[in-house]
Amino acid sequence: MDYAEQPAWGVWLAGLEQGAPPGEAIENVLRWLVEQTQSQRGILLLPVPRGEQVEFAYVVGERATEIHGFRLRPQDTILEPTLLHRAVWEYHAQTHQEPLGAVTTGLAVPLPALPLGAVVLLNRREPYTPSHRALLTLCATPLELLARLSSARQQLEQRERALQWLGRLPHRLGSELSLQRALEAVESLMRKVAPEGGGVWLYNENHQVLLQALQYGALPLPARIEIATLPPEWKEAATDLYWAGRPYRVYALTLNEQSLGLLALAIPADAPDASGWITPLLGHIALILSNALLFEQTAQRAQHMAKLYDLSLQLGETHSLREVLSLLCRTAHELIPHDYTVIYLPSRREPDHLTPVYVEPHSEPLLSHSPDAQYSLPGWVYAFNAPIAAPDLPQHPQNLKDPLPGGYASALAVPLQVAERTLGVMTLLTETPREFTLSEVELLFTLANTGALRLHALERLHA
Repeated sequence: MDYAEQPAWGVWLAGLEQGAPPGEAIENVLRWLVEQTQSQRGILLLPVPRGEQVEFAYVVGERATEIHGFRLRPQDTILEPTLLHRAVWEYHAQTHQEPLGAVTTGLAVPLPALPLGAVVLLNRREPYTPSHRALLTLCATPLELLARLSSARQQLEQRERALQWLGRLPHRLGSELSLQRALEAVESLMRKVAPEGGGVWLYNENHQVLLQALQYGALPLPARIEIATLPPEWKEAATDLYWAGRPYRVYALTLNEQSLGLLALAIPADAPDASGWITPLLGHIALILSNALLFEQTAQRAQHMAKLYDLSLQLGETHSLREVLSLLCRTAHELIPHDYTVIYLPSRREPDHLTPVYVEPHSEPLLSHSPDAQYSLPGWVYAFNAPIAAPDLPQHPQNLKDPLPGGYASALAVPLQVAERTLGVMTLLTETPREFTLSEVELLFTLANTGALRLHALERLHA
């Protein structure tokens, strides 16, 4: 092999010691090969992580900017013998194939220990010679080492950023661990990994659907995700989903083998695989969000208990049935989002029916309807002394025989109970469908029992 110029390995490696990126050395090697063989273009093809494609990772020469980053399947290119069968590819003909364009001559050798990797030279005026082949083979091993060094360096940089994020985490969260603060801290990490977009979804309280808690980026993401639409393996390993035509990598957020939700990242096509360093942080993210949720649930319960305590004090100062019912309805509207509150008591005229004694706000259809004391939704609650949450009220079995008027979408009904005695029923109605959470059922149950105690006291007082 007789070349006027030898590879400047010493200069290129010295650049690495001084902090130059390995990609710069790779491009220098490719540029030297192009000059020595009088080729138009030099290419380093590398396998795409977590896929069966190859990427034009480094390109020098004609159309370098246009071709760089292009991905395709090995079987879709004339380089298939090298990529799939690890054979030296020598070409001397006339063809045109995108993204390569016009190809007249070509030479490719596989990278020694990297499947689907190859170094390629294209479009020399004369066919490539055995000495060119020997030169390319000689450079294949250093190019593979540089490519692996570049990948390792990128991973180390990413992990360094992850450690920096963990180090700044206490300052970001502050002394009050609210869910909003926790999500802001998580978003700061996600933007470093995937600046183009991402999101976090958390289970609703009933653990039936994932609701969006965080989103950033220009592209819209679903507000809710039905569990049935996710791949069966999504909790075990990172998987890819498509929203609005864009691929997202999805990671399960799990703590103590309990799933909290999922995190999705829109990773750009030319970004290195982030799963190697994002996976260890998923446990930290899940722990932060779990503690934030617990903090908010505890704070919310404290607020509810304070509200119920105030209610009990105000009820102690009431002296009429209407005052008690009005206070109960007003408090229910403050604590649980809904449209109408109805309180039913047993009918004195019709023992087998309930009478709507208070409706807030006013509704003539509800006031005019006295449901059956057993074969209706309020009647079932009254008869069996148990609450009912009906997210699909028109189709609920207890609402079919004697349906509530008004065409309401959802309902929550609880007994007004003192010990084993049921005084009546408190019902919340919504005009749009919604699911009542377990905590809302418990809250209304406690509210109703608090009011029932006062109703029972007034009943005894006026007996």
